[in-house]
Amino acid sequence: MRLNKPTLDKLRIFNDSKILLLSALFKCEDTYCGCDLVNLLKMPKNLLSYHMKYLVEAGYVSEKKCGKKKHYKIKSVKKAEVEAILKMVDAI
Repeated sequence: MRLNKPTLDKLRIFNDSKILLLSALFKCEDTYCGCDLVNLLKMPKNLLSYHMKYLVEAGYVSEKKCGKKKHYKIKSVKKAEVEAILKMVDAI
């Protein structure tokens, strides 16, 4: 099977850590503070920041600064796509 470039570009941004982040954000109706995600996922802060940068740049997650903290949420226009991605991962 041959995948087109847009599909390959989307697949390249996802790894285990990014899938965990998307899953945590998807389950939350409100925003998640970065420090809460660090505690929930037992992920170092610098690694969380690294992965969130890619998810924000790819357009899946919105980022809002609140003082020194950052709050993250899956963009409403991407909810259905994120749900489909998580379902595919669960099926594997």
